[in-house]
Amino acid sequence: NSYAAFAPQGSTVIDAMRALASTSDFTFAGKDYPSLGFFVDSINGKTAESGYSWILYVNGKLSGTGASQTTLEAGDAIEWRYEKNY
Repeated sequence: NSYAAFAPQGSTVIDAMRALASTSDFTFAGKDYPSLGFFVDSINGKTAESGYSWILYVNGKLSGTGASQTTLEAGDAIEWRYEKNY
């Protein structure tokens, strides 16, 4: 699925996801780890399992940081891909 969302300048991916979830049918779940940040393990009911994970891409490139550390710029495209673990 594809969604359009607005997040204020300087927001993180997780901020944008929370905003989207509050205004649409988009859902996600995960856990916040104090030293690592928020780990997404389910998007729209599809849970990461059997050697697969939700992997974050920003503007078509693998993100070097997680959802709670990745700061967005105007026009950034967030993509989550369900991929086999490395």
